[in-house]
Amino acid sequence: MLNNYLLTALRSMLRQKSHSLMNIMGLSIGLAAAILIALYVNYHQSFDKFQPEPTSSYRLQQQWPSMGLHAPLVSSAFNSELSKINGVELVFNLFDLSKQIDSAVEYQGEKLHLSSLFAASDNIEQLMLLPTVAGDLQQALTAPYQLALSVKEAQRLFGRSDVIGKSLQSQDASWTVAAIFENLPDNTHFHFDALTSANPAIIGTPSMGANNSYTYVRLANSANVDEISKTLTSLYNNLAYSGQDMVRVELQRLDKIHLNAQSQFEMKMNGSQFTVTVCTGLSLLLIGIAMINFINMSTAQAGRRAQEVGVKKAMGASQFQLISQFLFESTLLSFISVMIATLLVQLTLPWFNNLTESHLSLTTSVDSLLVLAFLTLIIGITAGLYPALFMSSFSAKRVLSGDLQRGKTAVLIRKSLLTLQAALSVGLIVAAAILFQQLDYLKQLPVGYERTQRIEISAIAADMLFEKSNNAIVSRLSRIEGVSDIGFSDASLTDTTNTSTKLLWPGADADSPFLPFIGSGYGIVKAQGLKLLAGRDFSEKYGSDWYQEDAQGQGFAGIIVTESIIKMAGLTDPQQAIGKIWQFKTGKEDNDKFDVKIVGVVADIQVGSARNSLSPLLFICGLSWMSEANIVATITQDQLPLTLNRIKTELAQQTGNDEFTISLVEENYRQLYSDDRRVANFVLIFCGLAVFLTCVGIFGLSSYSAQCRAKEMSIRKVLGATKLDLINLLAKEYLWLLAVSIFLAVPATYYLLGQWLNGFNERITQPLSAYVAAAALVSLITWLTVASHGIKSASERPAKILKAE
Repeated sequence: MLNNYLLTALRSMLRQKSHSLMNIMGLSIGLAAAILIALYVNYHQSFDKFQPEPTSSYRLQQQWPSMGLHAPLVSSAFNSELSKINGVELVFNLFDLSKQIDSAVEYQGEKLHLSSLFAASDNIEQLMLLPTVAGDLQQALTAPYQLALSVKEAQRLFGRSDVIGKSLQSQDASWTVAAIFENLPDNTHFHFDALTSANPAIIGTPSMGANNSYTYVRLANSANVDEISKTLTSLYNNLAYSGQDMVRVELQRLDKIHLNAQSQFEMKMNGSQFTVTVCTGLSLLLIGIAMINFINMSTAQAGRRAQEVGVKKAMGASQFQLISQFLFESTLLSFISVMIATLLVQLTLPWFNNLTESHLSLTTSVDSLLVLAFLTLIIGITAGLYPALFMSSFSAKRVLSGDLQRGKTAVLIRKSLLTLQAALSVGLIVAAAILFQQLDYLKQLPVGYERTQRIEISAIAADMLFEKSNNAIVSRLSRIEGVSDIGFSDASLTDTTNTSTKLLWPGADADSPFLPFIGSGYGIVKAQGLKLLAGRDFSEKYGSDWYQEDAQGQGFAGIIVTESIIKMAGLTDPQQAIGKIWQFKTGKEDNDKFDVKIVGVVADIQVGSARNSLSPLLFICGLSWMSEANIVATITQDQLPLTLNRIKTELAQQTGNDEFTISLVEENYRQLYSDDRRVANFVLIFCGLAVFLTCVGIFGLSSYSAQCRAKEMSIRKVLGATKLDLINLLAKEYLWLLAVSIFLAVPATYYLLGQWLNGFNERITQPLSAYVAAAALVSLITWLTVASHGIKSASERPAKILKAE
């Protein structure tokens, strides 16, 4: 029987070559896109699933509603309180030392730099999988100034990985390699290459107000996560913020961090649940469109097989046998499509990996083969079930009477499915247009600082810049041809601020909000291209600008504030603030403060992405609480590579380190929206595929319509109808269906895009032109697709068509 089914299926495919080819082509393209997306989604959903007990492990995060800021950091001094909470079984700390200590080291006279250096609690293996290749990990995480290195970090530093017992000399200590661990896999949110112990000699003794630790807890199965979060919020506000309602402490499940945590303080760039959801939806839409094409063209071509069904029924074939035959044919087409789709995936994976910045691969494991087999079966049955039921229901009487051609049920289903296809195409075109318009708007958005022709040099020791007498680096760089307007700060405006304080003005109370601040050097307004509203820039001409302390240890410095701070203080004109003496808080005690003088007011600054709230900000001259700082400079585009090489050479000579990073500020800003740009690219690609597959469906159905109406068109031609009249007659049915599609697509698309745009503080208004253009484009494509058949039918000689009558 199977042989008979196979032979019948092959003969049917050969008799209807164009029909079979369009079906296979549509399914193959839709499946290839779906497989690529499945690989992408599976990769991003696999993050940290392999860790020990990932569903009961959580990371603590603080959220400051007043600043619109959130960070997965708390004070490690909170550990003792965490351990007392009912339901908390384990507490683990991870400290990023890259901005706390100088990681410059020396080995055999060669100057090196420890990358991604973290301090960790010695119970790290209870929380994460960290296989040790050599040495003793526990020793590295208990004794001070011991190191555990990843294999790649050991090879980078020493040229090989068997380096247990080797020493690296820093300015303050000698580090000994005690363990080597395997490189962390890509699918984890953890990111470090060197570990040391969380010893007070290294991390210090933090106060409750110091947000110095990525803190993780493991909860008992019976623990109530929401209740524990509320308890942590109350405790932390009492201990760290003197009882003020400053923060909310949230718990982020370990295996959900990658897709749901979007803080600026992540160890590495995370993924996006929104992107995964959009991609999953788009891939399902493509498969749906491809299967709609299959159903439409199969039912449209049913008339050609009516006699076959009638003869087989007359010879005793049951309806079940006919359904089995047609499902076998659809499954065969599905199998061929899956094979072609797999080949397309292999060919397009390099391009797709480049688009998604991933390292995906299609494996030939047993699991993968089983998935492909299951996919073949599901698509074959799903797409072929209705055509099989429809064609197997033909009776000999119905075939001979011609009632098959007048059946209304199949026509209604075909029209409904085609309407859905066109609605999806219109929606995707609008989505692609608006997504790119929003990204272009963000690119042009005034952010309060200049992005063009600016470079940022990061990972420079802060004490080399913030010592007033040590200005050799800035001085030497300013002499390089093509470099001007040099300044430095301890934070990047395209990233995030790292420190905050309370700024006390007359009338401010103890409940005044914490404000982020940036430590900077002279000329920061000019260097960053800030918009000065009143006052002046920090300048060497004014010695009091730079932070200094008197004999009693009382500090004083100049500050520059943003316009929103002036408004918070109740001032209406920026000029009114110039020369005001306010106070800068350094701790919780009343006397933990010093005087600062406002020397300038600048326009508000968007720090980081436009998804973040616009927060008040201040710059203080000559003071930093960070271990690293950045240099910002204006650079001409002429001979850019040569100028950058001169900068690298000069910095290496001045700092004794060549592992700093030089980047374009404009490129850093563009990276803030890389995930949104990826979504837009996905939508654009899927939009093109959806329109193409819709055209394939319209092409197949219009071919069938042209055949069915060939005699009608010939009679109209004899009566004087022009070719254009005949084409429009054929296209009118599809354009009416398209009108219904547009009516359905517009409100749904408007709502979904509105939800996405609401995630931005700065966003465009959805333009009516995008909807009009999408409708016009799909209408034009539909008309041209139908016209390709209409012209052929209208060009036929009426005598040739009507001679049988």
